[in-house]
Amino acid sequence: MSKKNLFQRTFSKENNNDKPLHDLKEIPSENEQKVTPVISNDQIALRAYFISERRRQLGWEGDENSDWTNAERQLQAEALEKPTKKK
Repeated sequence: MSKKNLFQRTFSKENNNDKPLHDLKEIPSENEQKVTPVISNDQIALRAYFISERRRQLGWEGDENSDWTNAERQLQAEALEKPTKKK
């Protein structure tokens, strides 16, 4: 189907309005695709250590598994906030 036919079909007056038959959705280009940050286990372990030290100092409940999970979440959130450098 040619572009002209597609345009005529999409915006035809037979629809009794000038609205397109479909919704246009933004599709991310290859350069805009979501990037998942790579975080090493050493980074997570170090952050989990500091989380556990603070938790124990303040007398909060928790264990090493929750410390590890919180460390992963914090590092991922921080990595997504930082703008990536283009080479």
